Amino acid sequence: MKNTSWPDRLFAVWYDRLMEKMEQNTFRPVRKRLLQHARGHVLEIGVGTGANASFYEDRFVSGKVFLDSSFPMLQVALRKGICPQGSLVLGSGSELPFSTGSFDTVVVTLVLCSVKAWKQAIREIRRVLRPEGQLIVLEHVQSRHPVISFFQSLLTPVWKIPARGCHLDRPTDQTLGSCFEWIERDQIVLSGMPFVFGRLSPRPETECSREIVSPSVPFAEEAR
Repeated sequence: MKNTSWPDRLFAVWYDRLMEKMEQNTFRPVRKRLLQHARGHVLEIGVGTGANASFYEDRFVSGKVFLDSSFPMLQVALRKGICPQGSLVLGSGSELPFSTGSFDTVVVTLVLCSVKAWKQAIREIRRVLRPEGQLIVLEHVQSRHPVISFFQSLLTPVWKIPARGCHLDRPTDQTLGSCFEWIERDQIVLSGMPFVFGRLSPRPETECSREIVSPSVPFAEEAR
């Protein structure tokens, strides 16, 4: 049995209830739109309580591996019946326990905001993807608007405590460009917070092996 803290257990118990309205109104249609593109051997990093599980089209997927660093989250996913759909793995996105080029599709939704070594996680995603593979992503990112960006950075030190490490101010969409190219990209804005989603193809691994730096170019542009 994995030792876990009471905040982690509490977060797992309440997560679905806290996210219910946002999922129904916004995220479920986005998840469905994205996951229809999942193909082959699939790795989902940060499976959480299994929000994506019902949207995979099994006729196109040969196998699924669900990874999360939170044992309580995996317990919730198990109770919801995710296990028959694929293998569950307790592990970190920044140290993936898989061989190079193991997967055709990697899925990351609302995860990179809370991975401590998030740039290393991006490298790891590129490593385990096959050269012709794809990354499917949905992440909230740093706003282009200077006032909103300022408050994202201001609130993050406080927000990440109850939100179990979630950072509001990461320019994830731009940083992914160090290892991937966008195939399809879209975004929504909720209360000023931009959420970027779409599909990316891997760049050559030699490019991704260089140091990943946060860009100085403009951040995600909000819809007007």
